[in-house]
Amino acid sequence: MPKLRGFKTADLVSWRKRQLLGRALADGGDYGKTLDLPCGDGRYWSVFRDMGVASLVAAEVSKGMLDVASGNRLASNFPETLMLTSAFDVDLEDSSVDFAACIDFYQHLKGAEEQEKLLFEFARVCRGYLALSASMGGSTERQFTQSGFNIERVYDLWPVLSTWRLYLLRKHL
Repeated sequence: MPKLRGFKTADLVSWRKRQLLGRALADGGDYGKTLDLPCGDGRYWSVFRDMGVASLVAAEVSKGMLDVASGNRLASNFPETLMLTSAFDVDLEDSSVDFAACIDFYQHLKGAEEQEKLLFEFARVCRGYLALSASMGGSTERQFTQSGFNIERVYDLWPVLSTWRLYLLRKHL
């Protein structure tokens, strides 16, 4: 089989994740003030911009990564705010964001205790939706509801081929 030059599986996966985040934003519909945590190098910022997010807070625990992200800003005011903060103690007021995204972080946490702490912190700062990526599973989905969220939609990265999912969660009213 011939090898495609310059093709990387990671590029296809990244494209698909951006596509699913766009769907979650469209389905959530209310994203006045949005939080991207952890924002990494800003790989999802174009999705937020293209979906019409006007106020994006990009947050990261690592000063070095936040410096990299700063160099990748799409404009001098996008994201509107770059914030150095922990995902477990976000430097934002209660119910201060309409929509939050947490992609490719949850699966790196050390067990249920850290996962629950993260979910409760997002429940504290969100007043609307959370798009969170995780591997599918009953215990994961139970954690969402126990932490104050309802599962609104589920987007599979590659149905049948991958356990990676993007969950659109809505804070309990």
